[in-house]
Amino acid sequence: MKQEQKYYKDRAVGLLTNFQLLELSLKLYIGTSYDYIRMLVVDHIHFDFSISDVENYPLERLLNIFGKLNGNEALKKRLNKLRNERNYVAHEALLVTIGSNPNMDTLNQKAKDFFYLEDELTECLKLVTEEFRKLKVKGELSRLI
Repeated sequence: MKQEQKYYKDRAVGLLTNFQLLELSLKLYIGTSYDYIRMLVVDHIHFDFSISDVENYPLERLLNIFGKLNGNEALKKRLNKLRNERNYVAHEALLVTIGSNPNMDTLNQKAKDFFYLEDELTECLKLVTEEFRKLKVKGELSRLI
C-alpha cells in the first residue's frame, strides 16, 4: 500500500471513529432527555421512551430527534451539515484504498477534505458534550423543585 493510501485510510478510520462517538453522544443526550421528560410528566401522561429506543438508530435519525429536544440552532445547523460527509465516509471512503492503482488525485483531495472535516467533527463533539452537561445540570435542578 502506498504511503498516501495508508494516510488516507488512517484518516478515514479516524473519522469513522469520531462519527461513532458523535452517535453515542447523541444517544446519551436523547436518553437523558427522555429520562427527564418521564420524570416531569409521570403523574400526567404515560411516557415510555428511553435510550433503548434509539440504540440502533443511524446518525440521520438521531439528528432529527436531537433537533426536537435541543434548542441550540447553530449547533443543529452544523451537525446537519455533517450528514452527507458521514455517509460518504461510512459507505465510500475506504473503497478508494482498495486496489493497487487508486486515483491519487481523488485520494489527495479527499485527504485534504478530511483534515477540515476532522476539525469540524471534533468541534461538534465538544459542543454536543457541552449541551449534554447543560442538560444534566437542568435535570438535576428540576429534581430539586
